[in-house]
Amino acid sequence: VVSTQSTGYYITNNLRIPAMMDVDESLITEAGNFIAKLDDGRIDSRILFKDRLITLSENTGKEVGELSISIDSSTYSGKECYLVQANSNGIVDTIPVGTNITAYVTPKLESLEHTQHEYVNIPGNPLTKRSVLTATDDGYQLVLTTTEGGKETVTTEDFLKEEMSRFISEGANLVLQRLSIVLGVHSRMSFKVFSTENTLTTVSYSPIESHSVAIQNVTVETIGIERCVDNKDENPTTWKIYFLSDGHMYTRAQVGSPVYMKIKDIPENFIKDEDADWVFPDFGKGKLHWEDDIEMLSHFLDRKEELKEDHVNYMKRHPELKAILGISYSSC
Repeated sequence: VVSTQSTGYYITNNLRIPAMMDVDESLITEAGNFIAKLDDGRIDSRILFKDRLITLSENTGKEVGELSISIDSSTYSGKECYLVQANSNGIVDTIPVGTNITAYVTPKLESLEHTQHEYVNIPGNPLTKRSVLTATDDGYQLVLTTTEGGKETVTTEDFLKEEMSRFISEGANLVLQRLSIVLGVHSRMSFKVFSTENTLTTVSYSPIESHSVAIQNVTVETIGIERCVDNKDENPTTWKIYFLSDGHMYTRAQVGSPVYMKIKDIPENFIKDEDADWVFPDFGKGKLHWEDDIEMLSHFLDRKEELKEDHVNYMKRHPELKAILGISYSSC
């Protein structure tokens, strides 16, 4: 066994094993049990939805960015999989920062392809990192492109299947969290992830105390997960994440960060617990034939023209919206 402190690995039998392996074996066993519960040929439709959270300053309470996470069903090279798309952007200490993730993840949480783009727009010295992880016949290939101050460097590294066992990409992590909630799995588990230096390290998931919270004057129960990533020679990076009972993310905070993320409204498709102490009123599903009511039809047409005029005026007052909407629609 050879120790390589500079890379954070032990090398044994020609395999690079994370140097931080002080993990309770029961956590590894629970991780295996969790994966074994998942149906390799079936997408869980309960986690196919989009979350939108606002990013708030811990000090001022002001909104400084947003986080959006969507999971859909898709196919990759003929395989049914989850398509994960996540975007986080905001201002940290006056510096624009952001991360975009696109990942194709199997029902067993294996990443078929994972692309992550990060940027920190430091004036005069902007930094961007783009990593593309692709599954190969022998394991995985990671291509990392870093651009700093206009200078670009590209590195490529290959990983064998054996050393990538229990590997969870950032995209797969989002699937894992939602599945943990909807499947009612509250065990402590340990997997592998890439560190900020793109070396393999350990990550643990642990249940934390739930909280009752009020959203729009409605009290709901949240379910908590703590995600802890081991860092060589440094304190671990820890997130505390709370979810609604159907898997929608309620709040997400990295311990020590000056910002945190929080849901703004109850999602339209929020599914309540049957034993919850509140209900939404049932207004029935009768069809309203407004087209047959002359007074209501006249009101609708007048209101429609008012809304169109308001929209045009708003666009004129905010020309930047055209650029934002143009980017959004062209990328669809």
